[in-house]
Amino acid sequence: MPRLALVLLALLSCAALAPLGAAVVMPDFPQDHASDNLKPDPTVLFGRLGNGLRYCLMHNSQPKDKVTLRLQVQNGSLEENDDQRGLAHYLEHMAFDGTAHFPPGKLVELLQSLGLAFGAHTNAHTSFDETVYKLDMPDTRPETIATGFKVMSDWAGSMLLLPEQVDKERGVILAEMRDRNDPDYREFLAASQGLYRGTMISKRMPIGVKETVTAATAPLMRAYYDDWYRPEMMVLAVVGDFDVAAVQAQITTAFSPITARSTRERPSFGTVTPGLEFMYIHEPEDNSTSGSVAMVRPRIRPHDSLALRRTELLQDIAHRIFDRRMADMVEKNPTGPILGASMTSGQWLQIWQASVDVQCRPSKALDALRDAEIERNRMLRYGPTAAELKVTLDAERSDLEQAVAQSLTRTNTNLANALYTSVYHDEVFLSPAQERDLYEPMLATVTTAEVTQALTDEWADDGGHTFVAVAGRDDLGKDAETAIRGAYDIARASHIDAPIEHQAATWAYGTVADSGAISADQALDPQIRELRFANHAAVNLKHSDFQPGQVLIAVRLTMPPISRQPGLSDLTTMAFLDGGLGKHTAQDLREIFAPTSVQEQGLRFDDDGAVMSLSCLPKDLEFALQVIRAYITDPAWREEAATRAKTAWVEGLRSLDTNLDAQVERTFTFNEVANMPQRRPVTLDEAQLVTIQQCQGWFTPYLQAAPLEVSIVGDIDLASAGALAKHYIGSLGERRPLVMITDPPGPGVLAAAPPIPAKTIMLDVPGTNPRALMLIGWPTDDFYDVKKLRRLGMLAQAMGEKLRVKVRNELGQAYSPYAFRIASEAYQGAGFMAAMVGVAPDKAEIARKAILDISVDLATNGINDELMGRIRAPIVKNIQAQRQRNDYWLNTVLLRLQEQPFRLAWSLEMEADYGAITTTELNALAKQYLDNAKALQVIGVCKGAPAAATVPTAAPTPAPAPAPSAAPPAAPAGK
Repeated sequence: MPRLALVLLALLSCAALAPLGAAVVMPDFPQDHASDNLKPDPTVLFGRLGNGLRYCLMHNSQPKDKVTLRLQVQNGSLEENDDQRGLAHYLEHMAFDGTAHFPPGKLVELLQSLGLAFGAHTNAHTSFDETVYKLDMPDTRPETIATGFKVMSDWAGSMLLLPEQVDKERGVILAEMRDRNDPDYREFLAASQGLYRGTMISKRMPIGVKETVTAATAPLMRAYYDDWYRPEMMVLAVVGDFDVAAVQAQITTAFSPITARSTRERPSFGTVTPGLEFMYIHEPEDNSTSGSVAMVRPRIRPHDSLALRRTELLQDIAHRIFDRRMADMVEKNPTGPILGASMTSGQWLQIWQASVDVQCRPSKALDALRDAEIERNRMLRYGPTAAELKVTLDAERSDLEQAVAQSLTRTNTNLANALYTSVYHDEVFLSPAQERDLYEPMLATVTTAEVTQALTDEWADDGGHTFVAVAGRDDLGKDAETAIRGAYDIARASHIDAPIEHQAATWAYGTVADSGAISADQALDPQIRELRFANHAAVNLKHSDFQPGQVLIAVRLTMPPISRQPGLSDLTTMAFLDGGLGKHTAQDLREIFAPTSVQEQGLRFDDDGAVMSLSCLPKDLEFALQVIRAYITDPAWREEAATRAKTAWVEGLRSLDTNLDAQVERTFTFNEVANMPQRRPVTLDEAQLVTIQQCQGWFTPYLQAAPLEVSIVGDIDLASAGALAKHYIGSLGERRPLVMITDPPGPGVLAAAPPIPAKTIMLDVPGTNPRALMLIGWPTDDFYDVKKLRRLGMLAQAMGEKLRVKVRNELGQAYSPYAFRIASEAYQGAGFMAAMVGVAPDKAEIARKAILDISVDLATNGINDELMGRIRAPIVKNIQAQRQRNDYWLNTVLLRLQEQPFRLAWSLEMEADYGAITTTELNALAKQYLDNAKALQVIGVCKGAPAAATVPTAAPTPAPAPAPSAAPPAAPAGK
């Protein structure tokens, strides 16, 4: 996405309800003042306590027996004083460092013991105008929900904010500030200064500034807490599989005691300065260059109404047409200056803003900005064509239909987020059926003239500020702003013709004459069916009713894990689907797909195969299978698709010299796989050499004859889905049969892999942001032997928890240390467990020693029952929720089920096996594998000196370093 678009999208994600600087009033709900009798979803209970706190309750069973809690505090960094910059976010961290009922250091452990993993189920975020606290409760027992409410009630009004805890958390905040200081953030900060000229917005970044964070005290934080954590500024959203009346009573008990501790009015954030401004943001460490034409103007947020909804619908239609038009233009001109473009608009605070953002070809930023502005003006002057409008209306209707069909698949998390957001955005919360009934009559009467007028109104400069900018890697020189103005002026003065009507394409890959023959048909249980056809293609079908209206499809081609030219799989991933089909361009396919629910999810490669994924509604399964067959038999391999893909790909590789994370991870992988070209990342030189013709020559034989396994999961009828699969998959040409893999695999089934080397590699990475990153890995084993695999995964969880406690909590040096394990399905014995930690450069050795000390401690002393309970509970208590998702069944069980038939048994025994894991088993694995003398250590350090752009053209050559000791000295580190 173009970088400048991030400013708009980030701010639109947190629109405020209260006017800037307005006096605080007793809050209400959008439906209380919406016109046209807009009524909310009747399944939601809206309520307000006597202290002003609002709540939204909704019963939902996705997943079953779970509850999601969200507490939105409708304040963020925009309420801070000058000496409090960053304290709204700091305060969010302090919520986990002691409250009235949960002493410092006890809350996370308690929640873990209940089944909430830190980060995954226990979290929070702070933005400009909101702070949101998040708990995903593991069950619906009244006592579990009561615990969640007690935690959130404490966060709302009873944080301790102890001085020693404030000091202790400071290092974590500074570490997060360091980790987020990347090119995106720096461009975001600079662009917001220009886009919102005259306001305080750019001076109130949620992360804050180092000076105020370093000087922050408990009294300063207490002042912000008392001023802005007030019940009338809070919305509680609770969604889950519970009795609504019972939970309502619990809310009354838990949250009624909270009282307002201040009557302070919101501060004024200034007014957007009207005018025309040009800005150039040179960020040599970025991996691309983007341009933007944006307009912001003052506008008080209107209350919800049918008229407002129709206007927003027309604007959305206009944006879709513009985006599709730009995609068509890029496809037709693959060497042109534009790589991609989009139009967005929306309300934030008392500001209306609209933006066109463009991703630019390297060294062509000015041309791209000019052409994007010409297309914006073309859209404003002439509007859409009749054909463009028809395609877009079809897509809108399809989206409404899909939302209704999949309404019961909405998750607790998505619904809870939508509820508090709708209250905050002053939008009446409607069900998918209500939205369909509201919008379908509108769609029936939409005209091109209406769309054009809505777009004109959207971009009206009514006391607004027009902001034109280029940001990123391109160096435009010292007169950059003048050059940007020149490109903009040329576009404004250009003669613009009306768009040309385009004849919509008709699908050319319908039904096939022949149908395959079934050679094997087996029901593994009443819901799972395996088919094998005479052509050796295999199909796995699973009916599920836990996500109604959803069908997921994966097509897997088995490929041998052998050496190949680097870059072939990368370019194929990027250009295969984008190249379209022999009879249809990508533009044709966008139009053909518009009235359907079929969505291509992409193509990916793993060690021994390629996977193409799609999704659809049940009614579109036949069309989805036609699409799959067409890509297998008639992919287009268009040169222009490769040209587009390679431009962004190569430019991204050029930027890696200053990307600390990429340098560390790539160096680790190059060494871990012994430079095997099919397993390591591609280099710049290799990427430049690979061609689409080479990709076609490499991949076509696999498309034509490789073992093929198609898996379909979801709301399907097994008999009819099997008949469709027989017709479209069983009638393909003959293929090589699948080779079944047992657990453990027989001799010679897996490819040989060289051992992971034991070495320490030090990297000196140039760049702007002083930071160190270390990735340390210990060799383990491959994917097979599921009991060992699960226990190694739990051992990694134990290491991650020790990293959190030691490096983040005790040492306060890192924001997000973590551990993980990787296991190969294709290479004998290939696997590792690793820890990754980012710290300040001068703390690198301290953090490295801390990681290695934790490894030694685990290998020597093991883990105790208390730690085992905390890491096991979140896994065990969420297995059932995992099983209620189609994507789990598709990707974990069915994807390779006929090749690896043990996968079904693996799935069915999960609870029992995880419940049976003992500390003795984990400790034995720690002793076996966590040997620091065998570890691969990559430590990258960026000292902060801005780097001259250099181009990594080949595989990195690690600098020699001393071998690691088996038991390094004791150490400290940070989160």
